[in-house]
Amino acid sequence: MKKLFFAACIMMVCSSQTLTAQSKASAKVQTMDSKSSMLKSLWNKMVQGMVANGTPKAKTEKFADCFTKDLGEKLTPEELTLFYKLNNVKPGQNPPKELIRKAEDMGINEKMQTIGMSCASLLK
Repeated sequence: MKKLFFAACIMMVCSSQTLTAQSKASAKVQTMDSKSSMLKSLWNKMVQGMVANGTPKAKTEKFADCFTKDLGEKLTPEELTLFYKLNNVKPGQNPPKELIRKAEDMGINEKMQTIGMSCASLLK
């Protein structure tokens, strides 16, 4: 009877560890999905804006590819989420002060000074 109880306990511990590992993997996939979704949305917005301002579409797409790749590599998921929120403020509205303060606290302004620097040559 003790062996049966011990075996049941081991099975419960193993299955709970498996479930924990699966939930962590699921959370990571969800974060990656949302990250890629944010980057794709930013890419689309960038291309639309630059084409509307007269930049040729081919150059714009290459620049947007480079810039969003750099964003994805240099910003943490939290920073990228905040950057995404700041870039999705409706035209004519100022971003909420809490978002600006949070961006300043995270140092996003400093990071943004180096992001995409190698991409500028693609627009020539």
